[in-house]
Amino acid sequence: MARKSAALRREEILAATVEEIEATGLRALRVSDVAARLGLSASLVIYHFETKEALVAEAFDFAGRQDIDRARELAAGTASAGTDAPHDGGGDATTGAASARGSGSALQRLRDVVGWYLPSGSSRSWKIWIDAWSAGLFDAGLRATFAALDREWKSILVHLMDEAIAAGECTAPEGGTASGATRVLAFLDGLAIQVMVNSETVDTEALSTWVDDFLTRELG
Repeated sequence: MARKSAALRREEILAATVEEIEATGLRALRVSDVAARLGLSASLVIYHFETKEALVAEAFDFAGRQDIDRARELAAGTASAGTDAPHDGGGDATTGAASARGSGSALQRLRDVVGWYLPSGSSRSWKIWIDAWSAGLFDAGLRATFAALDREWKSILVHLMDEAIAAGECTAPEGGTASGATRVLAFLDGLAIQVMVNSETVDTEALSTWVDDFLTRELG
């Protein structure tokens, strides 16, 4: 049997790490448990990543970039039907419609990206991201990972806002598109926290309406 390439093995380990964080939480994460998911030794995991801290940082970067790749497909109008959403594992009506439409107006593609990012209450990735944000308060490496991912999310939203404004589809948000993108992500992140930790007070079926109203106020 041919040996797996180092790149493929690393990707498998990163995916297993994300799954283990989802299952047990970041605080309880052990390298041996990640290794056990793949039938490997803990020493082999450390061989590829050197430290648990490096493994965790790269695992979040791996998960985040999968999310961003999907968002870029939606932003370009090239997303294919049936692709899973990252933040709830199942998508919603907005995501399905986006996949069916293909390329649309810049404003619609912006709404597609935001609708896909939106938490719906059965989150997989939102659970791990909230866990990660807490850990990042005390870990400079994780903070740097999250800051880089945040910049990429903002760049996607800014590009779509700029395109929509140039096409006359909406007006510029107060303070410019960079400020508008920051407010949109802050609003969505805040909703995600409420859905995950205070779900009994949040009507998840109303989330899309809340987000549509927010975008309308931002962009006219």
